[in-house]
Amino acid sequence: MKKRLKKILWLTPVLLFCLYWLGIYLSLKNPIEEIVYSENGGLMRYITVNRFTQSIGSLRVWKEDEEFQIYPYSEGIVSGDEQLSVLMFHDSSDWAFRYEVDIAKDVKVCFKFTYDSTKKIFRQEDLYLSKSGVRYKGQQLLDQLAAYGKDRTWLKKQSKKVVEQYILGTWFKNGSSRYSLKNLGDMKIEYDKLIEE
Repeated sequence: MKKRLKKILWLTPVLLFCLYWLGIYLSLKNPIEEIVYSENGGLMRYITVNRFTQSIGSLRVWKEDEEFQIYPYSEGIVSGDEQLSVLMFHDSSDWAFRYEVDIAKDVKVCFKFTYDSTKKIFRQEDLYLSKSGVRYKGQQLLDQLAAYGKDRTWLKKQSKKVVEQYILGTWFKNGSSRYSLKNLGDMKIEYDKLIEE
């Protein structure tokens, strides 16, 4: 009887720990929630998932006293004419991923993806072409792209590449493989209306 009681007493903390870990793991309903938790979560984050900043090739550590940080993706993830960075907030999951690609000298296409935690939407925003400091949006953006042999199809492919390969693909490969492009949990991806037409 005493041996059984000792076993129960010894197993209780282990069982409680496992249930706590499982509860946290199951509460992360999509890959962006996993990404945010990997940086903003408590000590359990080290057991649940890899750190997001490590998955994008950054060795910098999130400092607890900083409200937000900007981390660039390493050149091993994006090519030389591209820049991708993430603006991370300490107490929020509404992060912003900013992307730029140079298509000619002093000409770049820019956009960002933000996560709306209330609607569970990973949304493309602020899509424009910058040429010598002037921004072109909408139809003007498409007209400008045509001068460089690019069109709406190229823009759509580039947008999908950023989300599927760079942002989510890097996380699935280096962070956590619980979700995938075929299983995004309760999250939806919403592209800019310009490329969805």
